[in-house]
Amino acid sequence: MISLKKKMEFIFRSELINVKQVVTKAIFFLRSAVPSLTIEEQSDLKLVLSELLHNAVVHGNKSDTNKNVRLYVEIEDGMVVGRVADEGSGFNYVELLEHIDDEDLLNECGRGIRLVYSLTDRVDFSISGNAIRFYKRVAVHG
Repeated sequence: MISLKKKMEFIFRSELINVKQVVTKAIFFLRSAVPSLTIEEQSDLKLVLSELLHNAVVHGNKSDTNKNVRLYVEIEDGMVVGRVADEGSGFNYVELLEHIDDEDLLNECGRGIRLVYSLTDRVDFSISGNAIRFYKRVAVHG
């Protein structure tokens, strides 16, 4: 098996207007790095990145434009690994995960994390709760 490894990083100020631009650039990077990426995979990754970056700006950094959000994306051997970190104080993700059920999809709080879990293969949180890493297997050909 040939090892494919590519990565990119963005750091941006906590303004919602930046989220769409960074997601667009990240999807362009992913499409360039993995030409076999399916439309469904692109859509899933766009939604995952949008939700995580939005949460980092609004909930993590409280839309404080003096704080930054960091996005790191790496592709290695058919897996997209993404990490989103903010400069906020973090949150109790264990408590959130214990209370998420199907009814929460209609509530704003927790819905983004639930979507991320459903569209990726694995999700890990930092101990402090201000960074999240996701893993998604994608189709890599040739």
